[in-house]
This record gives sequence, structure tokens and C-alpha cells, in this order.
Amino acid sequence: MDHQDLARRRLFAQRLAGAPLRTPEAVVRHLGAVQAQERLGAKWAIARRCPGVTSADLDQALADGRLLRTHVLRPTWHVVAPADLRDWLALSAPRVKAMNASYDKVVGVDDALAAR
Repeated sequence: MDHQDLARRRLFAQRLAGAPLRTPEAVVRHLGAVQAQERLGAKWAIARRCPGVTSADLDQALADGRLLRTHVLRPTWHVVAPADLRDWLALSAPRVKAMNASYDKVVGVDDALAAR
């Protein structure tokens, strides 16, 4: 496979070319998660793959809980589908906890406090 073929395949796999998805929820489910530190960047990434969706539509999907903006994968923002949240947490929690361990120690968060 050459570089042009690889680039073309990536564009189609990421739904930046070819058939668009119909809803913001379908976009996020297809991609698994959308990472963007800024809310506007996440909204743009979703809308780019879902022609016709407006900024207000995306705000409503987030307000309704049809999409969640969370720190599930690491300490940056991600938009995920509610149905996928538990799976993402199961996969990412050990690494996120390890990354936060030194900070937790500094601010006094121990296992008992975290559990509470």
C-alpha cells in the first residue's frame, strides 16, 4: 500500500470523505471518541462529519446527555457516547490513576477519600 492509498483510506475511515454520518451521536460512536481540548474544536470535528448539523444541535446533544464531554481517556477533554462510557473507563482508569498518583499524594487524596 502506498502513501496516497493509506491517506485515502484514513480519510474514508474517519468519515472525512465518502458518505457522511447522519447524527452527531453516530459520528462519536463511529470514531469511538472525539478528543479536543476546546469545546469548539470538538463540535467542529463532529459537524465536519455530519453535514447539516448546527452548533445549536451539538449544544443540545451535550445538554441532553446524548453525548458526554469528559476526561475519560486522559486529562484532556473527550466527547463520548453514554453507552460507551463504562467501557472507556474500564480501559483507561488504571493509566489515568497512575498518571494522577503523584498529584493525589500532594493534595492528600488517598484511596479512602477517593472511594468516598
